[in-house]
Amino acid sequence: MKIIINAYLSNKKTNGLLLLLSIYCGLLLLFRAKITQSIFYFFLVWNLFLAAVPYLVLTFAKQKIQLLENVKSRALLFIVWLLFLPNSFYILTDFVHLKKGNPELFWFDLVLLFSFASLGFLFGLLSLKEFKNCFSLFYSKTIITYSIPMICLLSGFGIYLGRFLRFNSWTIITNPFQLLIDSFQTLLSFKAILFSVLYGSLIYLTYQIKNHLNERA
Repeated sequence: MKIIINAYLSNKKTNGLLLLLSIYCGLLLLFRAKITQSIFYFFLVWNLFLAAVPYLVLTFAKQKIQLLENVKSRALLFIVWLLFLPNSFYILTDFVHLKKGNPELFWFDLVLLFSFASLGFLFGLLSLKEFKNCFSLFYSKTIITYSIPMICLLSGFGIYLGRFLRFNSWTIITNPFQLLIDSFQTLLSFKAILFSVLYGSLIYLTYQIKNHLNERA
C-alpha cells in the first residue's frame, strides 16, 4: 500500500487528474448501462486498464530505483513496457464499434468512446515522457531522442497486430513462435506498413506537440 501511495504522490497533480478522468469515464459507462440495460461497451474498462499499464509500470519503477540501476532488470522492464505500450494507443481504434451501438445513442456513444480513447492516449503520452525521464539517467540524450520515434512506429505496428491479427501483449509468452512468424509476414504487407507509419507518426507528432505546449506553459 505504501508504494502505491508514494507512486501517486510522486506526481500528485497528474495522477489526480488521471484518476478524475477515469472516474468520469466510468460514470459515463455506468449511465449508459443503466439506460440501455446493456454492458456492450464494458470491454472499454479492460482496454483502459491495459492502456494504463505502461505508465503504471514506470511510475512504480521510479519508487524502486534499483530496478533501473541494474542492467538486466532495466532491460526486462523496458521490454515489458514496450510490449504493453501499444495498448495505450490501441484504444483509439475502438471507434470501429460505434456503428454497432444504438443509433439513438450515437452522440452519447461518440462522447463515451472519445473519453476512453483520449484517456488511453494520454496514458501513452505520459508513459513516453516517463520513459524519457527514467532512461535518460542511463543513456545519452541522442539515444533517447532517436529511440522515441522508433518506439512510436513499433507501437503503430503493435496496434495493427492487435486490431487485425488479434494478438495480445502476452502472446509473446503464450504463443511466441506464431507471433514472430505472423509479424514477419505482416511486414511484407503494404497495408500493415501504411497503418504502422500512419499511427506511429500520429503518436509521435502528438507527443511532440504535448512537449512543446508544456515547455511554453
